[in-house]
Amino acid sequence: MWSIGEIAHSTGVSRRMLRHWEQVGLLEPASTDGATGYRRYAPSQVGRVRAVASLRALGFGLDTVADLLDATLTEQRLVELLREREQALVADITEASARLAEVRARLASFEKGARTVMSTLELVPLPALRLCAVQDTVRDETEIPEAARRLLALLPRDRGPGGDGDVVLLFDGTSDDAIVVTAGTPAGAEPCGLPVVEVAAVAEGVSVTFDERPADVADAWTALDAALESRGLRAAGVYRQVNAPGGAVTLQAGVRQRT
Repeated sequence: MWSIGEIAHSTGVSRRMLRHWEQVGLLEPASTDGATGYRRYAPSQVGRVRAVASLRALGFGLDTVADLLDATLTEQRLVELLREREQALVADITEASARLAEVRARLASFEKGARTVMSTLELVPLPALRLCAVQDTVRDETEIPEAARRLLALLPRDRGPGGDGDVVLLFDGTSDDAIVVTAGTPAGAEPCGLPVVEVAAVAEGVSVTFDERPADVADAWTALDAALESRGLRAAGVYRQVNAPGGAVTLQAGVRQRT
């Protein structure tokens, strides 16, 4: 007879797992000492332990494993169980393949964005802005994209009286409690029907222009932050995103020395 430690060592299945399989009725010890509770297993049970471990490795649930090891299992039931597992694996593969494609696309976009940042980054003063704008307040960076979508939908379709068609997004996270998101268009001399938001010029800033909108703007900001860090700088103040009519996107922010 084998102890639980011996059968665990021989099969590579932990003692905890052997006890769990006993609790769910998959593996009954050949005998249990009533005084000490020590379990003893017949040598032939090693095969069952390995069979259970093999089926679990294939992803079968414990209930299905019990069915597969049932002595009364019919061929029809075996085929049904195998078909069910096949379908589940196909679904898993399909989902995993889709996620892999998304990860690869994001990696490619990030690498392209990093190259764009390195080739177009300029340390320049940023001009003052006067915008016909709408605003919202969010509590966390993850809420910014949805807030920006809502605000952009509120802007006039003619892109404002400024006439150049640019749409500007501002992200003011200078407060510890909230982030103010602004969407606006350049304000002209005539009333625009929206509140006017003014942004002060920045003497020391950074500007990066993408020929087309990055697949993930947050990744583009990450690449910009990394490029600034390599120069001993960091972004600060109000972040700007200028969307041009032709699809180009310019990211801007003030900069400070990294301490």
